[in-house]
Formats: sequence, C-alpha cells, structure tokens
Amino acid sequence: MMKFSRYILTVCALFLSLQLVAQNSDRDCIRMGNKHFRDKEYNKAETWYRKALEMNKSLEAYYNLGNAVAAQGNDSVAFDQYKKALEQIAETPEKKAYVYHNMGNMTYLNGRSLMKANSPDAMKSFQQAVELYKSALRCNPSDDETRYNLAMAQYMLKKNQQNQDQQGQNQDQNKDQQQNKDQDKKDDQKDKQDQGDQNKDQQKDQDKQDQQNKDQQQNQNQQNQDQQQQQQPQKPQIDDKTAEQLLNSAQQDEKAVQRKMQKAEKAHRQGLEKDW
Repeated sequence: MMKFSRYILTVCALFLSLQLVAQNSDRDCIRMGNKHFRDKEYNKAETWYRKALEMNKSLEAYYNLGNAVAAQGNDSVAFDQYKKALEQIAETPEKKAYVYHNMGNMTYLNGRSLMKANSPDAMKSFQQAVELYKSALRCNPSDDETRYNLAMAQYMLKKNQQNQDQQGQNQDQNKDQQQNKDQDKKDDQKDKQDQGDQNKDQQKDQDKQDQQNKDQQQNQNQQNQDQQQQQQPQKPQIDDKTAEQLLNSAQQDEKAVQRKMQKAEKAHRQGLEKDW
C-alpha cells in the first residue's frame, strides 16, 4: 500500500513539474538554465536553454546554450550556437560583444592546442581569434578583458609566425644540406668513375706498350737469327755442268775399282787351281 502511494505521489509530482514548465516563460527557462549552469549541471542547463529557444529565439538563449554545450566539450556545436546568436539583429551591440568575446576565446584556445601539436593550422585559428576580438571591441570598446585577450592573440599569432619562419628556414637548411650531400655523393661517384676510366686508359696504354715491347723483342730475335745465319759458312754452290762432270768421274772411278777387284779375284782363283 505504501509503494502504491509513493508511485501516486511521484506521478503527481512529475505532472506538476510538467505543468510548471508549460507555464514558464522563456525568461523563466533561461533563469532555470542559469541555475543549473552555476551548479555545473551543464546537461540540465542545456535542456532549459533549448526549452527557452522553443519559445523565443533570443540572443541570450543561443549564447547561454552555446556556453552549456561548450562546457560539455562540444566546441563545434557551441560555435554554431554563437553564430545563431549573432543573427539576432534586434539585440544590442553590448550583448553581441559577449558573443564575439566567447567565440574569440574558443578560437584562441583551439589555436594553442594546434600550436602544441605543431599544426600549420594554428596560425589560422589565431588570425580568426584576432578578428573576433576586434569585432567584440567594435561592439563594446570599453571591454578591457577583450582588449587584453586581443593582445594575447596578436602575440601568439606573431610567435607562431616566427616559429613557422624558423621551421621554414630549418627545412631550407636541411634541404640545402641534403642537396649538398646528394651532390657530394654524385661527385664521389663521378670521381670514382673518372678514376676507373683513367685506370682503364692506363691499362690500355700499358697493354699497348707491352705489345710494342713484345713486337720489338720478336723483331730483335728475328734479326739475331738472320745475323747468325749470315755468319755461318755457306756451302759452295756448283752449277749443273760441274755436277754432271763430278758424277761421271765418280762413275768411272767406280768402274776402275770394279775392274781391279775382278782382276784380284781372278788371280786368286788361279792360285787355288794351281795348288790342286
């Protein structure tokens, strides 16, 4: 019975809360959103600000909604809400100055994050922050906080520009050094090739010289052989007639020898027959 009673009371409380919301004006919703925002209940604050926008699309509701969303880490959504706040042309310049100021802060912090990450987009964020702070000062020239933030953004923009210039110089130096290394490497390769070609030429010259020396040695040997042959006594040369005479003489001498031998043999035979 107690559980049922509590259920009835809960339903009644919810119904009364919905009735209360329905009876609230957009100003009441903004005040409720501001209360939750101060208590750091940003999601509840977002709900009330959106309820206020359903009733009246005011600069304040968009601006506060942007703050609540940004507090939850949704910077891109918050930036869109700030832009919508600036579209409310009926609002005073002083109120728009707050919007430009917050947009500048958001862009400035984004630039700091990009700078730490060495991103080249950091400069764009700082440039945008400078322009947003200037817009805020145009709407409210007496805002010292915005003027201070503008000076910080300009300083960071200059510092980031110097860093990028230094990085560019370092890159150029590294590029030049690399080009010098590449050129030195090419020169070394060319020197080696030239040395190789020179060695080849020297080897060719040496081979040519060796061949000349060899040819000279062969010529000298041939000359020596020719001289030796010339120094040897030459056999007398005879003509055909003399040779024929010598041949006839040799034949006659051979016949005379044969006759002498025949006579001796005959005398010997006669001696034998006599002994008998």
